[in-house]
Amino acid sequence: MIPVATAAQTRAMDSAVINDIGISCRTLMELAGKGLAEALHERFPRGVIAVFSGPGNNGGDGYVAARWLSLWGRTVRIWGAHPKSEDAAVNRSLCERMGIDFMSPKDAATGAAIAVDALLGTGSRRAPSGEIAQALEAMSAVPTVVAVDIPTGINPDTGQNMGGALESQLTVTLGRWKPGLLAAPGCDLAGEICCVDLGLDLSILTDDKLVQPFANLLQRTDIDNWRPQLGQGDAKWDRGHVAIVAGGGAATLAAHGAFRGGAGLVTLLAPKPTWDTFHGLWPEVILAEPGTLNPSRHDTVVIGPGLGVDHGQTVLDIWQQYPGSVVADADALTILACHAHTTPTDRPRVITPHSAEASRLLRCTRAEVEADRFSAVEQLSRSYTAVLKGPHTLIADSSIWANRRGSAKLATAGSGDVLAGMIGGLLASGVQPDRAAAIAAWDHARAGEIMPPGGTASDLLDALAQGKSG
Repeated sequence: MIPVATAAQTRAMDSAVINDIGISCRTLMELAGKGLAEALHERFPRGVIAVFSGPGNNGGDGYVAARWLSLWGRTVRIWGAHPKSEDAAVNRSLCERMGIDFMSPKDAATGAAIAVDALLGTGSRRAPSGEIAQALEAMSAVPTVVAVDIPTGINPDTGQNMGGALESQLTVTLGRWKPGLLAAPGCDLAGEICCVDLGLDLSILTDDKLVQPFANLLQRTDIDNWRPQLGQGDAKWDRGHVAIVAGGGAATLAAHGAFRGGAGLVTLLAPKPTWDTFHGLWPEVILAEPGTLNPSRHDTVVIGPGLGVDHGQTVLDIWQQYPGSVVADADALTILACHAHTTPTDRPRVITPHSAEASRLLRCTRAEVEADRFSAVEQLSRSYTAVLKGPHTLIADSSIWANRRGSAKLATAGSGDVLAGMIGGLLASGVQPDRAAAIAAWDHARAGEIMPPGGTASDLLDALAQGKSG
């Protein structure tokens, strides 16, 4: 996993490394600026570079990058606000001594191929104004923008655009990934993201709590290490049995998703008169009446997709009393939001809301959820293992995990039903809830990346069958 830190956490680690470990701020600035220059030079090897430096240390990082790029033969121009940081002032002076041209924002931008946004970084707390806003306006005319730490105007902790943020083609974040790079619109405006390691882990020598991440970014190695391992002698019941309590086409998709998640057996529980309506249901799916749900047979229940909100008592009874694991999706989430209930603390319970469903569970607006998805999923995880779907799906239990994989192609009817079934299949296989959710979200997102444009949830299931590598 890759640790993610809030702006305040990053500043605390930075302070500890400087004040307690004894590595100077200027040394860290040099590491940051050179790392920025290397990333930019490698990806954009040609063209005039205009560096826009703000008054703080983010601007200082820009001055350091300008020095290195100039030394490597690049044509560099600078616009810089008056430095409020001594280290930024020193590096500005070095740029002046090297003869790098300082210009007005408009002149620096004219004819430039690349603009470096070293204006505010994680210092953004409100919409940019004054000379910073003027610099952003000038930068908007440059074809390629490279942001330092996070695009100016983006809240580093929530990803919200406070005003004026430009779309970057590359964001070079410093020391740690920031939550704002993993939530819309920040994730959409950041472009490609790379992280320059500044050695902030040294702050553990001062206080090991300083390096505890706010969240973690999932990696393929994490997912592969958590996958259930099948023994040569395992039978279908060793892979787990999932019961689907759902309706319509959503039930079919959830049942198929459970198989794709790894379940050995899947039973769809529905009234017998409705069985003929499950068009396209794989013959491997067992059909049974709802009253046959049996904890001694069914390891996991996936409840809610296409069920309808008139099955409140059924949902509440299964959620509160079923001794096995339960995944609640779609209509089951609406029922849980509308009815008082208790959630067993000794039995796995997973919810899979999108932002509108999360807002109902949290008694807030959808806009409030989308304004701070990390806060929303943390609140949900106090009662459940929560999977907050959307761009960069978040999984929260005892900690928060972010999944960067995915595609807009997943925004299609039935995609969430497949995901709920996949989580159920992994839970039935014996995977712990947070890891089951993470594996399913990862594989679901990867399948979305390779499914055809305009594809449906059925295409998603086909993509899932192509394997879990990549």
